[in-house]
Amino acid sequence: MRNKIYHNNILLSITSLLDYMEVDILKEVSNHGRRTAYVSLRIADNLGFTENELYDLGTFAILHDIGATESSLVQQSLPIDRDLMEKYQDHCRFGQRIFDSFVSLTKQENVILYHHENFDGSGFFGKSGDEIPLMAQIIALADYLERTFFATGTTYDAQSVVDDISSQNGIRFNPVLVDRLRTLSRSTSFWLDLEAINIDYALHEIFPIIATPIRDDEFVDIARTIAAIVDAKSLFTRLHAAGLGQKALVFAQACGFDSLRKNRFHIAALLHDIGKLIVPTRILDKSSGLDRNEIEIIKQHPYYTEKSLKLMGLDEEIVRWASNHHEKLNGTGYPKGLSAIDLDFESRALSILDVYQALTEDRPYRPAFKQQDAWIILNRMVDAGELDAEIVTILKKLLI
Repeated sequence: MRNKIYHNNILLSITSLLDYMEVDILKEVSNHGRRTAYVSLRIADNLGFTENELYDLGTFAILHDIGATESSLVQQSLPIDRDLMEKYQDHCRFGQRIFDSFVSLTKQENVILYHHENFDGSGFFGKSGDEIPLMAQIIALADYLERTFFATGTTYDAQSVVDDISSQNGIRFNPVLVDRLRTLSRSTSFWLDLEAINIDYALHEIFPIIATPIRDDEFVDIARTIAAIVDAKSLFTRLHAAGLGQKALVFAQACGFDSLRKNRFHIAALLHDIGKLIVPTRILDKSSGLDRNEIEIIKQHPYYTEKSLKLMGLDEEIVRWASNHHEKLNGTGYPKGLSAIDLDFESRALSILDVYQALTEDRPYRPAFKQQDAWIILNRMVDAGELDAEIVTILKKLLI
């Protein structure tokens, strides 16, 4: 079966994972990205944006805080909440760097970088008026509305929302956009759509569906970007997926994989830990032993890897290899407790590569193992019936 990867599928998967990031980093699930996207799309549709422009704007809006993971590391000595994060331009710069690897259907530039600029030039970067990309101006208004009146979970009065936005006409916001919001606000359904029980339905109704499949070579770049977002959750995993991806390519080449099989194995390596976005950073960075509950949370992440990659529409082989990376031949692995008969060559290989990569990296509870010590541990796992002896031998010949 060939990959059936579409733009909307990737967006859906990343959005679901960002919900977990909001719980971890921002201590809330507010549908912030979804509501910001909905308001942005309604304004842009009123302005006559094309379908491709609407898709790009919706993508930028729903993922506008995607730089929060890395920003939280930079500001790790401070208590992170949404209001605090919004005061730092780091999340704009980090988010733009991530988006530079995505394909914009309408060739938009610096939308995320400037999504906190004010119309009068008093924002982070001093841009004003037409110097700010129109999509960034729209997101700025929608983001402010969501954070001020919805993220807090308090009740609001529609007229008060409009009055507040109007009071910043020409100062914080573009007068044309304020006028469009006033028009939208007259509809009761606009406000009902923003309610938590309705926002998924409302966003689905207005978000364009882009049915053009993404090419394999395009997706590898996207996979690298997603992997970097995941790894940025912890200072101790900053290069984990990239290192594993490189070793996977070397291993695949040595084993004579054809180009399709090698590409899929590489993608599985890059995305194997995407489910770790559900694991709280306090667990990933804990310097002492984990308690039983924390271990159980860690064991959930391959499940969410499988779920996320299926939502993206990835080939079943990639999903299987990536989500099996903590399974063991003797059935003691997780999350499914599979055994040797259930694990194909690639699943076995990726799990061994992952163990080696992790052992040779610093962790909060120990420094990186020297190579010879890592091999001792791998051999012990072979003797315990957990890892494939033949594959460990192949890997050792490649890396020593």
